[in-house]
Amino acid sequence: MKIEALVGDHSWFKNLRAEVIYKPLNLNTVGSIVYAFYKFYRYVILRSAKRNPYDTFLLISSKLGVRPDIIIELAELIRSFDSDVTVATYHLTAFSVWFSQNKNPFYLMQDFPEMVEENEGKLSLNMFYHSLKLPFSFITVSSYAKQLIVENNPLAKVTIAHPGVDLNIFRPRRTNSRNQKKRVMVILRGVRFKGDEVALEVLKNVNKKVPIHVVFVGGKSLVRHYSKTIGLDFEYLVFSNVSDEVLAELYSSSDVLLFTSYAESFGLPPLEAMACGTPVVMTDNKGSRDYAIDGFNALISQPGYVKSLSDNLLKMIQDDKVRERMIENGLETAKKFTWAKTVESFEKALKETN
Repeated sequence: MKIEALVGDHSWFKNLRAEVIYKPLNLNTVGSIVYAFYKFYRYVILRSAKRNPYDTFLLISSKLGVRPDIIIELAELIRSFDSDVTVATYHLTAFSVWFSQNKNPFYLMQDFPEMVEENEGKLSLNMFYHSLKLPFSFITVSSYAKQLIVENNPLAKVTIAHPGVDLNIFRPRRTNSRNQKKRVMVILRGVRFKGDEVALEVLKNVNKKVPIHVVFVGGKSLVRHYSKTIGLDFEYLVFSNVSDEVLAELYSSSDVLLFTSYAESFGLPPLEAMACGTPVVMTDNKGSRDYAIDGFNALISQPGYVKSLSDNLLKMIQDDKVRERMIENGLETAKKFTWAKTVESFEKALKETN
């Protein structure tokens, strides 16, 4: 198997068996400087600022004539390979796959409108919707994502391959916490659709009634930003750049996961928490409906509804019977979502083209 990618580095993905062929950016001296500026800006600023570096890069690059997506160049590279199937994994590269006219084009669609617009702006959002109209076979991650595709492309053939959980890593672990306060875990991302500010308001509300200890997973600079702008009047620790092993330990050491996204294509953290025996308080973010059931394996509120989330978090902390029911049913739910099943669904979709 071979993977073609626009620059980048996949060394972070352990045990990757596929050969990765990188397409370098074909930039002149000015373009190279602009791209270097973009990478530096993204590395330094993105973790704490709410401004979008991609918009800044697009503005500068448009003035200097740099094409950051190089759709056509990638299409030419794709055309040079004799592949059995060609799979796009991003809405811009979907156009590259289409322009290449290679046989059996597929589109692994994992995005959703809120993420695309916030990260890349309205122009990219329009391109995202247009990419869903391409005459491809689609593989996607949830019923919600499938609905997005079918709404824009009613005749599309769509296979759902849910993301999986590695149950060898994400499993209940014995942890010894000396802190007598209830531990609430929150993953912070610094983008609006993740609902960071909602989570922080919920934590502040609950802490007034039951003192809590919060486990933040996210950038330390982002937490400092929230501490200055919102105020964090509860006890907390911050963990950054954690491995799956450490993430699983943090889930297991927490009494509850609070997950407050406005939208997700699937939303994997609540399922990982369930696999670790950690009960979940979360929002109905659309993508998680394939596994999250209110009152069965999670307590679920509407996105942005601070009072309901606060009430549910208090209930999960204080009602042992509810907690135990959520834990038991969550563990059973997680067993149904394995990477083996993901691969099986993916392979079946690819084989049906031949």
